Amino acid sequence: GTTVAGGLTFNDNNNTNQLSNPQGLYVDGSKNVYVTTNWNHAVQKWAPGATQPTIVAGGNWYGSQSNQLADVQGIYVDNLGTVYVADQNNHRVQKWAPGASSGTTVAGGNGSGSAANQLQNPYGVTLDSEGNVFVADRRNNRVQKFLPGATNGITIAGVGILGNDSDQLNFPFCTAFDAQGNLYVA
Repeated sequence: GTTVAGGLTFNDNNNTNQLSNPQGLYVDGSKNVYVTTNWNHAVQKWAPGATQPTIVAGGNWYGSQSNQLADVQGIYVDNLGTVYVADQNNHRVQKWAPGASSGTTVAGGNGSGSAANQLQNPYGVTLDSEGNVFVADRRNNRVQKFLPGATNGITIAGVGILGNDSDQLNFPFCTAFDAQGNLYVA
């Protein structure tokens, strides 16, 4: 293999060219590699051949302010370079426009819980062609769909009960669409 981001030594949270507990990964059409670094509470963008990343979301220590993240997980990047990140311990999905110094909550953000406007430790995030946000709501054992601008999600997979029946999920981790628009849930 070829190293395209990070290196071989453990990150002390001050060395920006290292990865500290990477969780999410996204590669865009220009072969930029986006990595969520859980312990740095940030999203790093690695351009092809780069030895240093650019912080495109978070990076301002652990916290719940709009410029902070808390144990980030999954990531999705749209065609405009807008970053959507599952902000696990803030129980929200944050949207960061290119060059933004802070994010906007597009799902959850109302504390930990199972109401339609809440998430509990989201892990995965993806968007469909209409801009709907799909969230693997890990601790609620469901996948939530948020229409653009909506504050309440719609449960589209899982019934909120841990299990292995056909209508249940067991800590969903990530979601993805195929070319036909079918949603897959890990």
